[in-house]
Amino acid sequence: MNTIHLIYPFDLKRKTTPWEEGNQIYFALKDKFNFKIYSWLSTAKINPEEGDILLGHTHSNPLTIFRRSMKNSKWKKVIMYQPYNEDIYSLSYLYSVLPHVDIFLALCGPYWFKRIKKSIFSPWKKKIQHINLGIDYKEFKFLKKKFNKSQKRKFLYIGNDYQYNNFAKNTKYLEQISNFFDKKTFGCMGNKKFKKMNNYGWVNLKSKNVRKILSEYDFLIHTSTNDANPSTILEAMSWGLIPVTTKQCGYDNEKGIINIPLKDLDSCVKILKKLQSLPNRKLLYYQRQNYQRVKQFYNWNNFRKKIRSIVLSKNKFKNKTNINLNKKLKEKFENYEKKSSNYYLKLNMILIIIKANISILIKNLLKLNH
Repeated sequence: MNTIHLIYPFDLKRKTTPWEEGNQIYFALKDKFNFKIYSWLSTAKINPEEGDILLGHTHSNPLTIFRRSMKNSKWKKVIMYQPYNEDIYSLSYLYSVLPHVDIFLALCGPYWFKRIKKSIFSPWKKKIQHINLGIDYKEFKFLKKKFNKSQKRKFLYIGNDYQYNNFAKNTKYLEQISNFFDKKTFGCMGNKKFKKMNNYGWVNLKSKNVRKILSEYDFLIHTSTNDANPSTILEAMSWGLIPVTTKQCGYDNEKGIINIPLKDLDSCVKILKKLQSLPNRKLLYYQRQNYQRVKQFYNWNNFRKKIRSIVLSKNKFKNKTNINLNKKLKEKFENYEKKSSNYYLKLNMILIIIKANISILIKNLLKLNH
């Protein structure tokens, strides 16, 4: 039996992303392959057996495990699986990776995938295949049984906004929006603190007390500029909250998701104020649409089917096919890579790799002693 060398978070005891993604990849293929799991921060180099498969997330540092291992001729397939959006700063380093992979399995909402041909990443399109994020609605049990009264409805933000993702969550815009409303209207769970919001900090979304707080809100709100497909949107749909998001969160043309404009504060505030007076029957309609979508479409069963079909496909991929980049575009990618907060030669990025590999070394030594 051949081995899948999986470079992705994996923990069968954890039911939340990103670990659940790694778990579901394992469930999809454990009957066909052995598995070996690695950290994407590792600087090791895999020596595969003939016919093994490399599958996982690359790092911006060229000395990390996926990039050090991907060129081996023994691989049957090299599949890059990771989030995709149009943030050229975050993804620019992939221009030097993609020529060495068979498929870029792009985890993203439908909005991003249908835009590839018109984006700066259009030269990559032949290597990209789409996969949706999934959720187990039984793990994120329905809780929103009654909406607040008109003009008393509330919006909740769940997440963070770090430099490593180039502040893609766009929380400054969210704070501007909240300034038009009473403080009780908005809440936040995560690392951010806002002046005109109820700030709950980091929480366990499955605890009884937090579920009670969640049930007091009517809408989940996201204002991201470049977000592949936040798992909290699917979680909100499962809970019965209605997502209110920019299209740049990956979702558009979903009947139960309310889209707000990215750079039009006045229009955005108007939409939110309209939601305050929307008939209850309309909110219930959105809620039903969303719950059906997570049950029937955005689920792990569909995710596993996609993973399995890609890995087990007998199609002959054009291994290591060149991606034709003209000189100007290549230079553009190189320049954006150097400007990125994730550029591998920045001190903080170097320290992350060093710290991670010291931890990996210590864990391996402890295993040997046992």
